[in-house]
This record gives sequence, C-alpha cells and structure tokens, in this order.
Amino acid sequence: MNSTCVDTELMPFDLARSILAHAVETLSPESIRLPDALGRVAAETIVAKEDLVPYPRSAMDGYALRSMDTQSASSATPVELPLAGKVFTGDGQSTLVAGTALGITTGAPVPIGADAVVPWEQVSARDDKIVVKHQVRLGDCVFPPAEDVLCGESLLKRGTVIRPANMALLAFAGHSELSVYRCPKVSLLCTGSELVDVSVTPACGQVRNSNAYSLTALLSECGATTRYCGAVTDNLNELCAALEEGRRGADLLITTGGASVGERDLIKSALEEMGAEFEFRKVAIRPGKPFAFGRWRDLPVCVLPGNPAAAFVCYHEFVRPLVLRMAGRETFELPVLTATLAGHAKSKPGSRYVLFGNVSITRFGFVVEPLANQCSALVRNPATANALILLPEGPAQYKSGDQVSVQVLDWDDVTHGSHKNLTLDGSE
Repeated sequence: MNSTCVDTELMPFDLARSILAHAVETLSPESIRLPDALGRVAAETIVAKEDLVPYPRSAMDGYALRSMDTQSASSATPVELPLAGKVFTGDGQSTLVAGTALGITTGAPVPIGADAVVPWEQVSARDDKIVVKHQVRLGDCVFPPAEDVLCGESLLKRGTVIRPANMALLAFAGHSELSVYRCPKVSLLCTGSELVDVSVTPACGQVRNSNAYSLTALLSECGATTRYCGAVTDNLNELCAALEEGRRGADLLITTGGASVGERDLIKSALEEMGAEFEFRKVAIRPGKPFAFGRWRDLPVCVLPGNPAAAFVCYHEFVRPLVLRMAGRETFELPVLTATLAGHAKSKPGSRYVLFGNVSITRFGFVVEPLANQCSALVRNPATANALILLPEGPAQYKSGDQVSVQVLDWDDVTHGSHKNLTLDGSE
C-alpha cells in the first residue's frame, strides 16, 4: 500500500477502477431461511435431489383412461367406458381397471394402468359412462414424470441473485434453508459543519444533508446494510472520534465531504493520523476528483466528495462495484450502451468526464440528451437523469449526431418513454 502519495497526484480513471476491482474479496457465506433469501446472492450451486414431480399428473380436468381402449372411437362409432370413480389431487396413487375410466382433476396423479386423459368437455357423460367420439392418443393431457426438474439438475447457480421465482423453485424442491454470501456492513459518515438534518430549516450557509439518504438507499439496492454514523462538523477531534466509532463492526467505511484541499477539508488528514494508508487520494474524473481510496487497519475506506452530484457519480463508478463484489455478485458494472447525442458536450485534457443525461428510445435508436446544468453541487441532477454519459479525456467537442457511451441508471425510465422523443438537433 502506497502511503506517500500526495494530493497533487491524480490516479487515472481506469487504473483507479482496476485497483478497486481487486481491493476486496467476497464476504463469507452464511445459512439463512428461505423466506429471508430475497435479493441475497447464492453462495453455492443447489441441485435437485429428486425428480420434480416423480409421477405423471393430469394436465386437465377430465377422465383418465387407456388410449388403446379408444382406438376405434369416432363420431360414427363412439366408444363407451364405464366410470369407475374419481381421482382428486392429493388422494395418492390409484389404479385403473382396463376398459374403464376414472374422473380426474388437474394435477392429480395419473392412475396406474392409465396412459392418457381426455378433457371433460371433449366427451359426454351419462348413466355413469363416458362417450368418447375420437381416438385419444398415448400421453394426451398428461404431465410426464420429472417434467419440471430432473434429479441432479441445477436449481440455483452460485452467484445468482435470488428472485421470487428462484424462491418458488427452491420451495418446490424442499430447500427450507440455503447458503448465501453475507451482506456487507457499511458505515456511512457525512462531514461538514454546514449540514443539518432533513427536519431542520437551514440557516444562511447551511444545507440539508441529502447524501445520507441517497447513499444509504444506493447501498441498500446493492445488498448492503448501512449504519449511518451521523453528520460531523469540520473538527479534527470530532472527526477522529466519529471515524473510530464508524469502523466498529464494519466491512467498509464510506465518508462524504471534506475531501478536497481547503482549510476545513480534514477527512483524509484525520484518517492518516489514525493509521489509514491511501492507495490514491484523487482521481482523474469530473465530477468527483477528490475521491480517495485506502485501507485503515484492513478496513477498506472510500472517501467521497461532499457535492451531491459528485458523490453520486463516484458511488456508481467506484463504490458500487466494490460493494457488489463483497456481496457475492458476479456482475458489477452498470449496463452500457452506445447512444446518439442530442445536444452538445465537451471534455478537457486530464480527466474522464461524466455527464448526467436522459436516454430515450426513438426512431433513431437510443438518443441521449445531456442535462443543461452539470454543476456537481446540484442535488436535482441525479434525481432527473436516467443515465450517465461517459466522455474520454479531451480535448474534444461533441455535437448532435455523435455517438457516445452511456451507463443506464434506470431502465424502467428509459423503456417507459417518460422523456420526450428527440430528434438529433434536440427538438421534439
């Protein structure tokens, strides 16, 4: 770990992401109950221990019979079969006598001796008999054994994010418990003497603390549990005390604010004073240059800028992949697509530029419009945009019609078409 890096050194964007990709390991597995598995990541591959289900079942409400007993059936020469009883779901195994039929409900085990089911609406029933006017083929309206799952077949692969349908399949296969990766425990500490609680009316020079809410929610989306350690003033002693409390029981420590080089930007100094070593202290990215990553007695630490838009960008580019890896995910990156720019953008030398924008699906394909104001202090931009536009280091000028790379933040918003359909010059 390099502890001699200085604030003037900018870590290249791609190198910073590469460092973070190898900075943590997936957390240890734990056993949980199936009802608690939603959104967790499977730590093992689960295979079926039996055929599901192991017996043939009726696919329809109708009559179980032997197909050979209907070989001569036609409208001109119908076949009559006496009804020998009924089979209901849950009744267990029954037996069919040759030359007879049994009433049967959907899902009920097909009786021994029967090899087909004819739906009730395809026959007529009278005087405890059914009249069949067509040949019933072998296997008609019968679910064969193991149609759902064969014994030994995979039910859930390691690394799968468990969804409701996965839970249903595991329940069907009799798995009441399963092994999943432990949820990352993240401590979040916001810094800045200007921060006040959401319930407070800010005085001149104060702002409500929005980063606490956005980052807690973003971490939750990635499967982490967040312990919010409060907002701390720009006082070195208070910062050190809050940091020491924040590291207790945490797998990851995240701070926001105080990350630059101003007189009251103390967070990096406080961490170093307490023994933290930084892998890098700044990244070649706009917005978010003050982002830093280090390790404090084996605890990974991410230092985010305090400006809300910059913190949002740094979270997605650097922190999100880190958290997903710890949670056991096998896919860490936001989906990326190529879109046609509707508007203008530029990048300057020395930094990767990330712009807030909105992607729409139009007759031209994907079209993305940059937001008009890209100020890193704005809280509105992350709430308004459904995508991040990625521009390589400049100098470069982009105009309407150019192709750009886009990270999608909200596919529902993109596909729903809530944004206006744009032409290439940005007009409706």
